[in-house]
Amino acid sequence: MTHPRAATIVGVYQTTQARTLPGRTSQDIVIEAVNGAIADAGLAPRDVDGAAIDWPGPGGAPRDAENWAMYLQQPLAWVDSHHLDTAGVRGVLKAAAAVEAGLCDVAVVGSGRAGPFSTDGTSPGANMNLEFAEPFGSFVMAQFAVVAMRHMHEFGTTQEQIAGVAATIRNHGHVNPEAAMFGAGPCTVADVLASPVIATPFHRLDCCLMNEGGCALVITTAERARDLPRPSVRVLGGGMEFFQGNYANPPLYRDMRNLGRKAVPRAFGKAGVAPRDIDVFSLYDPVSFEVIRQFEMLGLCAEGEGGAFVGDGRLDLGGQCPTNLDGGMLAGSWTGTGQLTLKVIEGVRQLRRVNGSRQVEGAELALVSNAGSGAQHLELMILGRD
Repeated sequence: MTHPRAATIVGVYQTTQARTLPGRTSQDIVIEAVNGAIADAGLAPRDVDGAAIDWPGPGGAPRDAENWAMYLQQPLAWVDSHHLDTAGVRGVLKAAAAVEAGLCDVAVVGSGRAGPFSTDGTSPGANMNLEFAEPFGSFVMAQFAVVAMRHMHEFGTTQEQIAGVAATIRNHGHVNPEAAMFGAGPCTVADVLASPVIATPFHRLDCCLMNEGGCALVITTAERARDLPRPSVRVLGGGMEFFQGNYANPPLYRDMRNLGRKAVPRAFGKAGVAPRDIDVFSLYDPVSFEVIRQFEMLGLCAEGEGGAFVGDGRLDLGGQCPTNLDGGMLAGSWTGTGQLTLKVIEGVRQLRRVNGSRQVEGAELALVSNAGSGAQHLELMILGRD
């Protein structure tokens, strides 16, 4: 029997995702996302008493989530202001824990961004000062490339196998009207390999987007969810693994080869299911190779076998492991932190069974992941149709 306070996702919303959104500000994008998620849940702003939102409310200082109390028109019982904890798996797990512990009853998790990603347009990382990387010309794609190159050297993984992941996910985004790359045209392995090299072995089409947009979701108790209009989705389990500060030191393959493996039994043990039971995957894809590594990490194939595992249509809608059917970060959206939450939203929508032509038939369980080997941390979460 489901515990009455079991954390349940009842509302989701994403704004337009695009390369640029002229005339928009980060704050108004986040306000749209928050309002949209609350409305999708069938609630009103004054029902919310918990906020983990990566932008201040009107008149607030940056990172002060408590200022959302003014906008929501009531005192808040729980807030989280750390920007990586107001999005995605980490934000949802913390908000879910707060709901289940009784610290609040209805929590909103959200973030968004508009305008230049970096003030000078040359940010080499995820809007961070890479103290130990910038002096040597390194940047985020290069950090992930170090891991991929060693995998290729040890196991014979090919550029064609890596590019196959990129082509598959980009084709998913091509047919998703909400993806930034919607209508961009079909993508082939040859197209990926013909695009400019960014950091060997990654070509431009192996790398995620950089664009603008926002998103948010609402979490409440299972008991409250029963009275709300949308199909609810349970947060069944989660886990995290942190090796060291992201982008502080180069991610060596000997350290990163199984990053996230320790989070797997935590997440799946609490959920009471196994990786082979997952119906749809929403995996973090800053680069195409990371999808290969994460399937190995999950134990769905042996280390070194990921390149072959992701081939033969396995990641397609009708495949054994339908993956990133919204276009992921390669063709859907990457906005700094918002894409962390978009991973969760895709999982929720698949379990609501509202995705039309890209819907996995009969989906009951979804796996969501955030971050990866280049960032030297990984978060996992299992969602279940309630």
